[in-house]
Amino acid sequence: MIIGGGDDAFVNSLKFTTTHKLKRSITREWYDELEESIIFDKSDTPSLVFPHYDALVITLRVFDTDVRRIMVDDRSGACIIHPRVLTQMKLEDRIVPCCITLTGFNNAVERTSGDITLPVLAGGVILETMFHIMDQDTAYNAIIGRPWIHTMKAVPSSLDQVIKFPTPWGVFCIRGEQRTAQECYRIAQDCTYTQQLKGNAEES
Repeated sequence: MIIGGGDDAFVNSLKFTTTHKLKRSITREWYDELEESIIFDKSDTPSLVFPHYDALVITLRVFDTDVRRIMVDDRSGACIIHPRVLTQMKLEDRIVPCCITLTGFNNAVERTSGDITLPVLAGGVILETMFHIMDQDTAYNAIIGRPWIHTMKAVPSSLDQVIKFPTPWGVFCIRGEQRTAQECYRIAQDCTYTQQLKGNAEES
């Protein structure tokens, strides 16, 4: 669920763009009336390099800030954000101290340090989203999991590098950033290799 990366690499990957555009919340009643289907075809992959095994990494507007390097992970039962993101956004005072245990696919246990609820804007739709704060080395600024994906009725496709979801104005799509996903993977691999060397040195 969380792939480790180096601290220096994480700091360098943190890029923000402050925005002040008007936003408005909407209700969800229109979902039942939406008739447009969500499909994936060749038009979704004009610039992708195949074959690939890249994760789906996107940019989302979180609390008036465009946050890059967000991994979409429908295997994750939680939305996670790194505390350095909140420091950059000067939102530390909104953190609610809370410690819960999250378990990864390999039964690795990680503990959070707090929660924060932030508005996430996508396709004109604002969804108040709870993020768990986890201070772990990672190449990603945040992970968007099933709480956001399911509430938005979104359909992610890592193969097509796009996530689509219904809005009152039709189906909206956010394209993944394939090169960024590959950079995150390389950071994770380099860090894992370094940690293995360090562990071997300590054992000897």
